[in-house]
Amino acid sequence: MMKFGYQFSNLLGTVYSGGNILFTPDGNSVISPVGNRLTVFDLVNHNSITLPIETHRDIKIIALSPNGKILIASDENGYTAIINLQRHVQLGECKFKETPSSIEFSPNGSMVAFGIDRRVYIYKSPIIQKSLNPMVRLSLFQHSQKIVSLDWSNDSKKLLIACKGGTLFVREGNDRPHLFQVQGSQPVRAYFGNKDSTLIFAVSKKGLVQWRYMSEEEIKLQKLQNNLSTENPDIIVTTENLQQEKAASAFGDDQKNRNKRAKGRWIYTSFNRFETSQSVRVKSCQYHKIGGLLVIGLSNGLFTLHQMPEYQELYRLNISNQAITSVAFNSTGEWMAFASKELGQLLVWEWRSETYILKQQGHSYNMSTMAYSPDGQTIATGGDDGKVKIWNTQSGYCFVTFSEHEAPVTAIRYSPVGSQNAVFSASLDGTVRAFDLLRYRNFRTFVSPNKSQFSSLAIDAAGEIVVAGCVDTFEIYVWSIRTGRLTDVLSGHTSPVSSVAFDPSTSMLASGSWDKTIRVWDLFEDGATKENIINKSDVLAIAYSPDGSRFAVSTLDGSIQIFETANWTQVGIIDGRHDIMGGRAAADQKMVKNSASGRAFSRIAFTPNGQCLIAGGDSKYICIYHVDQQILLKKYQTSHNMSLDGIFDNHTWRKVTEFGHVDMMEEDYEEDEKRHEHSLPGVKRGDLAKRSTKKKIKTFDLAISPTGRAWAATTTEGLMIYSLDENLFFDPTDLSMDINPESIRSTLNDKEYLKALIVMY
Repeated sequence: MMKFGYQFSNLLGTVYSGGNILFTPDGNSVISPVGNRLTVFDLVNHNSITLPIETHRDIKIIALSPNGKILIASDENGYTAIINLQRHVQLGECKFKETPSSIEFSPNGSMVAFGIDRRVYIYKSPIIQKSLNPMVRLSLFQHSQKIVSLDWSNDSKKLLIACKGGTLFVREGNDRPHLFQVQGSQPVRAYFGNKDSTLIFAVSKKGLVQWRYMSEEEIKLQKLQNNLSTENPDIIVTTENLQQEKAASAFGDDQKNRNKRAKGRWIYTSFNRFETSQSVRVKSCQYHKIGGLLVIGLSNGLFTLHQMPEYQELYRLNISNQAITSVAFNSTGEWMAFASKELGQLLVWEWRSETYILKQQGHSYNMSTMAYSPDGQTIATGGDDGKVKIWNTQSGYCFVTFSEHEAPVTAIRYSPVGSQNAVFSASLDGTVRAFDLLRYRNFRTFVSPNKSQFSSLAIDAAGEIVVAGCVDTFEIYVWSIRTGRLTDVLSGHTSPVSSVAFDPSTSMLASGSWDKTIRVWDLFEDGATKENIINKSDVLAIAYSPDGSRFAVSTLDGSIQIFETANWTQVGIIDGRHDIMGGRAAADQKMVKNSASGRAFSRIAFTPNGQCLIAGGDSKYICIYHVDQQILLKKYQTSHNMSLDGIFDNHTWRKVTEFGHVDMMEEDYEEDEKRHEHSLPGVKRGDLAKRSTKKKIKTFDLAISPTGRAWAATTTEGLMIYSLDENLFFDPTDLSMDINPESIRSTLNDKEYLKALIVMY
């Protein structure tokens, strides 16, 4: 009997979706936001794991404590989760009015600063203990402009605050803050430049501004040196000259004069303009205080590495043609991580040896199809970007990408056991391609006499024949894998062919079409039609059971029909309309129960034992049914991310105005922001009219591992894997000194059995 305790295991196919990235303190892992989840990439052990924690919406900013134990993640609506990173447990949550623009832990780990709108909040660092209110506020500062960035001094006593209008503040306790001004440009980030916090760097959109804190002695020395150098350039002013001058005019060494000499102020020292065009803007930057390294990421995919405070350029490299959204240094400054939101790309670069430590990228657009390998160790995915990617299910990494297709990939299959080193893919470009997974090359390309768009694909159990169904000519093409020649063209359907499948036992081919028919073909008898089953609604998906005795058909009316292949009689029907129903789009005017969209299963698959059926479609739900009893065994909601459309069952009516839903309205652009950031697929220069559309949660494809211990689905958020293999972490956050064997025995002696069980487990 099959188990159904599937739990979310990992998220593949999406390596970065927005926000900032971080290195762990040991420098061995990178933390990357993927939608409303977080993925940790282990660079040493070469694997990745997605935390089983979801925020309400897409994560926009994260921060990690200096000891690497507490992780703070805030989404685009201000919901903030406090996470124990070592145990993958959420300790608590809090809600801010809006998303913090900056979150910074103090170097000693005792405080954490939040920049929210025009305010700076100082909180006590959360402890590793579950709490309803993990954040304890210590102080609050109000400013006249929005906060851009925060940075602590090494002694955790000073806080550098950069505001949107170009104003910088240095606060130390409740003393009067020091004030700076960046003229003519908005600061991107500001940093303390050295260990004693006497240098400040402000990276703006136009250049780098530097200030230095100088005592009155140093200021007087500098003035004297400047005056004497202009009168007589041969005279060199030293500290001894200044001390002699001070001794001549000193009133005494009383406490008042000592305090006066200890005072000083911040002096503007230099401005270095960036050598970029007006269309190129600074998108991200990061400063490594120990190594004195400053990396700047630009909107054209170029990054520059500088040695500070001399602003000496050490390295310059163009890693892509899209903006670098976030950059990060590891603890030693040897590795740099780069993330691009437009490409969904994450890179880790060792700049001294000029080598990649990590290079991962998901599909640029929707991940439309997937397939498990016969041994269950890898998963092949195809996307609307025309690429085929192979993912390792254990490490979560993509280890090869094929880019031969020129149009979206619609179907993908592994060759059967015995020749499993090849993967086949069908595309709308009119080709079926075979890829060798040993030499990583496209060794065979199957084409049709007429230009056709292929939407479905199947390979027989012997691995000798590959067939593909068309959406435009309504035909099914049959090729020999060994010779690559077209052997037959099957005609008879009058609408697009939605799905094709081979009988595992007899090699009979079944095809389903939008013409409401299912045809069974015998390819070894000149493509003769053995069966022609007529349905009441369009056929969306078909599937054979592993032993070939059962056959399932999903139709547009939301039902799944079960047939016996011995005599092709219907033995059952599953009505799944109400099970898959759920999720109302922001533009929908009908209620969920009255809407016809998303009420049918577009993908179905049998479990390895043939007893159950897993089904998904244009909905947030995936259902598992028992085939013989025709009952729903379990239903999974693939995402709770409210940034996606189709999560709510009902509208939030306070967001619905006379002009439409608030989430669908155009947003205001910031100063100098370019509209081509929201370009449409295939548009090089970008779309001049901004499209305010939200991604809708849906399941594009699904499959079950041959072992039955895991199943995966390609959804709007990526490739989601649910597994029976429990990766349990011992969570000691609820333990105390009172929980020990002696206390459990005393509780049992008092006959408080329920309390003893709770304490023990």
